[in-house]
Amino acid sequence: MSRKEKRKQEEREEKQRKIAQKSNIKNNTHGSNKRKNTKYKAQKNNIDREINEITIPVGNNSNKNISKENSTKNKKIKKKKKDNLFVKILKTIAKTIVIILLVIILLLGCFVGWLGFKYDWNLNKMIKGGAKEVALFITGQTEADLAKLDPLYCLVLGVSTDEGLLLTDTIILCAYYPRTQQASMLSIPRDTFVGKSESTAGGYDKINSLYQAGGGGDQGAKKVLDAVEKLTGIEIDNYLAVKNDGLIEIVDAIGGVDFNVPINMDYDDPGQKLHIHLKQGRQHIDGAKAEQLLRFRHNNNGTSYPAEYGDNDIGRMKTQREFITETVKQTLQFKNVTKINDLIKIAFRNVDTNLDLDYVLKYSPAIVEFDVASIQNSYLPGEPATMGPQSLWFYRAYKNDTKELIQNMFVFKQAESDANAEGVALKPEYINIQLLNASSDENVFKETKKRLEEQGYNIAQIGETTYTKTTKVINRTSKKEEVIDELINTLGYGNESTGKTDGNYDITVIVGEDMKQFAVAMQ
Repeated sequence: MSRKEKRKQEEREEKQRKIAQKSNIKNNTHGSNKRKNTKYKAQKNNIDREINEITIPVGNNSNKNISKENSTKNKKIKKKKKDNLFVKILKTIAKTIVIILLVIILLLGCFVGWLGFKYDWNLNKMIKGGAKEVALFITGQTEADLAKLDPLYCLVLGVSTDEGLLLTDTIILCAYYPRTQQASMLSIPRDTFVGKSESTAGGYDKINSLYQAGGGGDQGAKKVLDAVEKLTGIEIDNYLAVKNDGLIEIVDAIGGVDFNVPINMDYDDPGQKLHIHLKQGRQHIDGAKAEQLLRFRHNNNGTSYPAEYGDNDIGRMKTQREFITETVKQTLQFKNVTKINDLIKIAFRNVDTNLDLDYVLKYSPAIVEFDVASIQNSYLPGEPATMGPQSLWFYRAYKNDTKELIQNMFVFKQAESDANAEGVALKPEYINIQLLNASSDENVFKETKKRLEEQGYNIAQIGETTYTKTTKVINRTSKKEEVIDELINTLGYGNESTGKTDGNYDITVIVGEDMKQFAVAMQ
């Protein structure tokens, strides 16, 4: 085979090889496309099946339904996200509240623990002490501020507004001594004569007409204040005039008062629109009943309080003082501690007064510790009498007895308050002593009484009690240690103790048999 023929044969073989390669490539491409088409068809069938499950084609609205369904699904997804966010917020708030409650409980626990440590876990002291701390916080004061509080004197007037008049049916001179936690209440009969001459006495010479004569308010109160200062010798700057309508709201504001009504009360006065119908015994007194209780003097049949209680005005004044005392006692219960400042504000809205509210609020931390048993109460000594050309009934005050009573109720307490402020011991002449004989020897008792009086002590009451060998000195108004020591030195014997608070005397001395030895040694 020639070279030319050989080359042509090689070209034919090369051409055939290329044709064969092209054929293989085409076959491979066709197979691949076939596999792809098969996979696509399977995917398409799956999608169609899913669409058929979630849509219901109805004529030409099928596309609309699909769009609506997709929109609903999107809204559900968004709502679920919002719900999840709201739940997260609630959980965060709940956690915060729990943390705050735990902190409050922890702080209260610390506070109670501190009170227990401070007051030796004495529950009553803890309650009063806790109330005091709250009041100190509210008023922004300290213990040092309380020690600087001066005695507070105030004339309380219960004003009857019936028939357009302003008659003071209730007149009480009140004093509070925060440094010594003592108080005094002196009732003044409404018919007390305050004129210049008994022979010319008329209706306007009764003390209960002065508030009306001055036109009420500051001017009317000033007339009453001046008259009371003349009767008692006590300088009084403040007054509190409570009208009948205000009294109802004040008592209702504290939820009423549980009080023992001393007798059955049955009285009607259509002219004053006054109707009093109360049964004897302990009961819950609301504002309306309080007005009846405090204004009662006698029944429709003329009967009144029994003689041992105090007839007519004397009995009424006693009821008034006891009701006020019980009201104060129940107001100062722990459940009302957080309402004290609010109660003061309520009272100020219902009374006429020249007292400054901010000034009075400063006394609230001291008041919450006050023991109502420390209140010494009485009424102006005197007797009923007819005076003037019309023979009108008046109440004539006894000057000497009044002076002695004022000394015991006010002057002595003021002196002790001043002594506390100055850091000195109270002088003997300002101490009221109840002296009881338990020695079975009258001469020894008389000798002991004489010795105390010579040292200046004021013997407020004497009496006898059960025999005892040992002389006892009972501190009833928390007198300072140096005061008790000085008294025991004067006696020569005596074991100190504390006893139930009594507003009528400061210290009880029980003279025992051992005082006989001292009497013999002194001879």
